[in-house]
Amino acid sequence: MHNKIKVYNENGILEEVEVIDFFQLEEYNHEYVLYTKNEEVDNNIVIYVSIVNQISNDEYQFEAITDPKEEKKVDEMIDKEIDLLTNE
Repeated sequence: MHNKIKVYNENGILEEVEVIDFFQLEEYNHEYVLYTKNEEVDNNIVIYVSIVNQISNDEYQFEAITDPKEEKKVDEMIDKEIDLLTNE
């Protein structure tokens, strides 16, 4: 894993998460983050993705992806990112 960042979740609570990767899509004006809270389900670590907005030097805020077309493009990008990360 790469870095830990402090982020305000959807409930406005500041928490620390571990960043797997940041990425952008050309057709949308958003930066996305692939991250984990190191939670396990069936012996697998749960991974999340959100739109991320930097609000200070060391604090971020997550935003849900609400557009189904954008979500599909993000899922395709995640597949590519995971392929790249597993082949490093």
